[in-house]
Amino acid sequence: GWDSPGILAAALAGVLLLAAFTVIERRSPDPLLALRLLANPSLLLATAVAFMFTATFGSLLYFLSIYLHDVRGYDALATGLGFLLPTAVVVTGSALAGRVVTRIGVRRTLLSALAVGAVGACLLALALTPDGSYTWLVPGLTAVSIGDGMVFTTIYIAASTGVPDRQQGVASGIVTTGSGVGASIGLAVLVLIANAHTHGPDGDPSRTATSEGIKTAMFATAAGIVATFLVTLAVPRRASPSSAGGRR
Repeated sequence: GWDSPGILAAALAGVLLLAAFTVIERRSPDPLLALRLLANPSLLLATAVAFMFTATFGSLLYFLSIYLHDVRGYDALATGLGFLLPTAVVVTGSALAGRVVTRIGVRRTLLSALAVGAVGACLLALALTPDGSYTWLVPGLTAVSIGDGMVFTTIYIAASTGVPDRQQGVASGIVTTGSGVGASIGLAVLVLIANAHTHGPDGDPSRTATSEGIKTAMFATAAGIVATFLVTLAVPRRASPSSAGGRR
């Protein structure tokens, strides 16, 4: 429970350590994290989007593996083969992101990729039925994976915009930390949402309940991607990177 001693102690320790880190970094002549970097709106946008990106897109493949293995009955090899398509599409989307950013800018690329990803998550949710086939998953998987690859690459382009050469690694580290925290929190929340539907007897009812739980988590993921879209949209144009002019 949230009020258990272990949870409360960990939360308190986290707050104290974060406060200590801030004090040390402010006083250090050569800080690990120069706090003035956090005044860079492009870097802040990239970190916020990275957090929400891994909390949503980053959890999708976990639920896909549960669906293929526990609901559809795929063995480990077949489940692994099921990831070949999204992996190939993610790599393709990531490779194309740089060209798209050069053509239409970081902000528009993020918005476009997030829109495609949200649609893909909804399509995927609708296809996650107990008796569905892998073919039904293809449209949603393709759209989600395109968005995934493009957003991932664009985040780091945004993070580097306006950052001096000697601090590029620090900026990348900030975004990576944000994505790591987002992945932990996002998956924890989505698993709670999915598991709320899985209480029941073994056998087919449990299999159906698992499918429904994953479907609900997938729709929650789509809502999270829409929220990321709205956050990106709300950032003033002058405060967001408009092109790939930043160093990569």
